[in-house]
Amino acid sequence: MVFKDMPTIRIGQLMLNFSGTNAGHGPNFVPFKTILPYLLGHKGLIIAGVNLIGNIALLVPIGFLVPCIYQNLKWKSLLLIAIIAGFSIEIPQVALGVGIFDIDDILLNALGVMIGYWAFLIVARWVRLKNYKAIIAATTLIIVLSATILYAIYPKEQPVNFRKNATNMRTDNKDVMIQGDDPCNGTGGTGQIIEVGNNSINIRRNDGVVQTIKFTNNTTIKNSMGPVSKADLKIGNRVTLVIDETETASLILVCNSR
Repeated sequence: MVFKDMPTIRIGQLMLNFSGTNAGHGPNFVPFKTILPYLLGHKGLIIAGVNLIGNIALLVPIGFLVPCIYQNLKWKSLLLIAIIAGFSIEIPQVALGVGIFDIDDILLNALGVMIGYWAFLIVARWVRLKNYKAIIAATTLIIVLSATILYAIYPKEQPVNFRKNATNMRTDNKDVMIQGDDPCNGTGGTGQIIEVGNNSINIRRNDGVVQTIKFTNNTTIKNSMGPVSKADLKIGNRVTLVIDETETASLILVCNSR
C-alpha cells in the first residue's frame, strides 16, 4: 500500500515495481481463482513465486510473535487473527485506491500467520528441551533457502553492446536485421509478435500460448542498434520481454533475424 504509486525502484540490477493497482482484473471473491493459475505456471515462475511466497511470508512474523505475548492463545484464536490481518490489508488498499480486493490474498496471508504459529510451537518445544542444535540447523536452513530464492528471482543480465557489428538494411520495403550483437543473446526470444495495437502487442509464446502484453511511455524498447520507438514493433518480430504482474512490459528486446 505504501509503495504502490511509486515508480520503479532500482538497486543495482534489481528492479522493484509496485505499480499496477488493478492487477489486470477486477475484485476476486472466488477462493483459489487467482492462486490456481500461479500454481499451474500460467504467469511464469518468478511472478508466481513473488505473489504466492510474498503473500505468505509477509505475515509469518505475526503468527510467530503473537504467541510470544499471549502464550495461552489457541490455534483457533490465531486463525481468527490471521483472517482479520488479511482483511486489514485488503480493505484499506481498496479504500485508498491502491489495489483490488482478492480473497486469495487473504487465504495466503492467513496461511502465513498459521505457518508462523506452527514455527513458534516447534521452536518453543526445542527451547524447553534445550535442543539448541535443532534451532541452529533450522536457522541455517532458512537462511540458505532465502538466499536461494533471492538468487533465483534476482535479474541476471549480461552486458550487450547494441551497436557493435550490427547493421540494418532495407530489402523489398522490409527491414531485415543482419545478425550482430543480438539483444536476445541468440535465444530467439520468448515469443513472436502476431498483432500490434496502440498500447499493447499480442505475442505467441514459445509454448504456443497467445499473450497480450501492454506497454507504456515508460517501456524501454531496444534492438541491436539501440533504443527504438513503439512504431518499430512489427508483426513477425521475435522479442524478449520483462513484464510485471499486470503483464505490462518494462523492457522489450527485439531479437535479430535474417
